[in-house]
Amino acid sequence: MHFYLIDTNQEVTQAWQRVFADVENVTIQHGSIFDFPCDAIVSPANSFGFMNGGIDFSISKHLGWHIEKELQHLIREQYYGELLVGQAALVPTGSALFPYLISAPTMRTPMTITRGPNVYQAMKGLLLLLEHGTMPSGEPVKSKITTVAIPGLGTGVGQVRPLVCARQMRIAWEDVMQRKYATKAGWEQLRSNYAYFYTHDEKDITYDIG
Repeated sequence: MHFYLIDTNQEVTQAWQRVFADVENVTIQHGSIFDFPCDAIVSPANSFGFMNGGIDFSISKHLGWHIEKELQHLIREQYYGELLVGQAALVPTGSALFPYLISAPTMRTPMTITRGPNVYQAMKGLLLLLEHGTMPSGEPVKSKITTVAIPGLGTGVGQVRPLVCARQMRIAWEDVMQRKYATKAGWEQLRSNYAYFYTHDEKDITYDIG
């Protein structure tokens, strides 16, 4: 699976370049996310699936306002009315550019999220869906989705600083892709990594994900 991290904010793309520099299946692009078609586009929406602001407004404008209705119906039917931060859901779009949308909310309702693990949780939920989720047909998600376009998570309405966003996304990447939850030692490291979410110390910017 290949990931495209795309944003119009150059500070966000520069932060990704620092933090994801050694990850082969990640490509970073500065520009409009709609210029880089993928199997799925990620919406860092709110828990109730309203897509009328920020990047979600642009997704609705480019791919169709019906997606919001489909997402909200899914949230009501399968998630008891609220897609929690840390969960992710997939809906077809009917678009040839991005056949699927993945909603990975970074916030319950539109708000600033500058002090908390919301970006980490959203990225982790997204990766878990891609790695272990199933399509409505029962097929694994990763058998249908091989390219994913991800914008800055929480860097718009949420006002998360670009480097904090990048670091939380990378820590989630390590926790899921290294399956840290699967061993006691890895789980203990996963459990204690919140101390690193907000530091800008150079030694914490580069990782070896092995």
